[in-house]
Parts: sequence; C-alpha cells; structure tokens
Amino acid sequence: MFHLASSLYSQYTKREQYNVLILGLDNAGKTTFLEHIKLLYASPTATSQADSGKKNNESSGKKGTFKNGNDSQGSDQAEELQSTSDILKTKRILPTVGQNTTTIKFEASDKHSPLASQFKNINLKFWDLGGQKSLRNMWSRYFTQCHGIIFVIDSTDTARFQECYETLVDIANDDSWLLSNTQDNNDEERMVGGNTAGNIGGDGTVNVPILMLANKQDLPQAVDLVSLKTGVFIKLVSELEATDSKLLPVSVLENQGLRESLEWLVTRLIYNKTNKRPEYK
Repeated sequence: MFHLASSLYSQYTKREQYNVLILGLDNAGKTTFLEHIKLLYASPTATSQADSGKKNNESSGKKGTFKNGNDSQGSDQAEELQSTSDILKTKRILPTVGQNTTTIKFEASDKHSPLASQFKNINLKFWDLGGQKSLRNMWSRYFTQCHGIIFVIDSTDTARFQECYETLVDIANDDSWLLSNTQDNNDEERMVGGNTAGNIGGDGTVNVPILMLANKQDLPQAVDLVSLKTGVFIKLVSELEATDSKLLPVSVLENQGLRESLEWLVTRLIYNKTNKRPEYK
C-alpha cells in the first residue's frame, strides 16, 4: 500500500522538463544570461525554502502599512531589477569552456495572468555552451536532446553580425535535426500504433523554437531592434519564418526583458510538445 501511494505521489508531482541550449558567439553574454536566470528563478530543490521565505514576507507585510496591490507589485519588480543586477555586477564571470548547466523551476512573472496556469509544473534545464569558434562544432551533439534554443547576440558588435547570421543559419540547417525528426517520428509511431502523430517534418530543418536575444541594449552604441531586423538579420528572418523563432531586445546585465523573453519561449515549448515531447522529472 505504501509503495502504491508513493508511486501515485511521484506521478502526481512529476514536472515537465524542457532542455534549452544557450548558444551564441563568444562574449555575447550567454553565461551572464544563465547567471541572471539563476538569480531570478528558484531551483526545483529549493522551492520549499522559497515558499517559506514568501510566507515570511507576506506575514511581515501584514504588520506594516497597507499597499495597493499594483503598487506593491511594481515596487517588488523594481527591487528585483535592482537587486539581481547589483548581485550580478559583483560576480566575476569567466568565458565558458565546455558547458555550464543549471535547472530552474519556471514561474509566470504575473501570477494573475491567463498564461500562469500553463506555466505550472515546468522545469527548464539550461545548457550554456562555449561560443569560441573552435567549440561550435560540438553544439550539434546536443540538438537531438534539446527542446529549444536561446541564441544571444551582442548588439554592439556590428563587425560580427554577419558571423552571427551565418552561425544561426548553420544551426537551423544542421544534419542533426534530420536525426532528431526521425527519432521523434519513430517514437510517435510506437505510441500510436504506427500512425505518426503531430506535424513533424523530416527535411532536416530545425524543429524547435529559437529565441534570439539582442543583448546589451542598455549601451548607447547598441543597434536597435528595428535596425537589426532590417539589416543583416532581415535575411535570417525570412529564412526562419517557417520555423518558430523570434528576435527580442534585452539587457542581460540590467535584467531588461529577461522574464518576458523566457515566457515567450516557454509558451512555444508547450505549443511544440506534440512534436518534441518533454522529459518528466
């Protein structure tokens, strides 16, 4: 009886896990992005501690002056922006050689949003891979296991925009996607008795969402989003328009646009799970 109850509890508490690659040229801000995400979201093993802290904050808030809900939320967001950015600026972040990994428990930034219920019970496992040219040939080893890609672009490094474009095109057309699509098709056939479910292409093109982040938008020399979309990356937008992709402006260091960008990606991961099923942890 105990084993049955334990098994049922384990099944009930399992969370969908999506594997996300963080890619981009060296010095684009990939590892800084990962470090900031770790500050913004709790790890799955630290949820009870986070919930305890939240309850303490709520109880202490009741003893103080009453605040309007919107004012309180705005104040909390402003404090988060300041505190996480300040913490990050004190860290010494070294270039990644190989990979960094971390897993977070994803939560909607607005708990009252209609999308908040869709974001429940989701973990994101990030793989931050080194962006040096000598390391990029190893990226494709992870394509069959990933559910989504975050590609970080240094929007101040205009001399390397063409290199960014060519790297993204190489990612989208890598032969590994053909293997990934074939494996997914075989898995689906086994599950539905030989009838392939879902709209899974077998043409070798990328079959997961790609979130492109134009980083360092807080700097005066940064190229704005409109100029990026109408410049070198206009070809990329047209070539990836058949895939699930988006280019968004962010400042990783200043925590500008991070939550909103990640929520777009998670929405697309959920939408794409009939093609690329999550793991359950």
